[in-house]
Amino acid sequence: MKILITGGAGFVGSHVAEYYARKGYEVVVFDNLEPQVHASKPDYLNPDAAYIFGDMRDEDVLRKALEGVEVIFLLASAVG
Repeated sequence: MKILITGGAGFVGSHVAEYYARKGYEVVVFDNLEPQVHASKPDYLNPDAAYIFGDMRDEDVLRKALEGVEVIFLLASAVG
């Protein structure tokens, strides 16, 4: 089963990603990494998940992230 986690680089999302990746699910994390903008994937993120760094308001990128997904965790939010 393929799982998409929006906001998956945040505290809650990264733990959800780790849990399902350990269970053997295909996990895709979608996050824009704000307020921390990184040039590459931060070290604390689960190496067993796939990552798409982008903004949910970008419809083209979001549609690509949704391909083949069966379950979505909507955990994206703005800090503050």
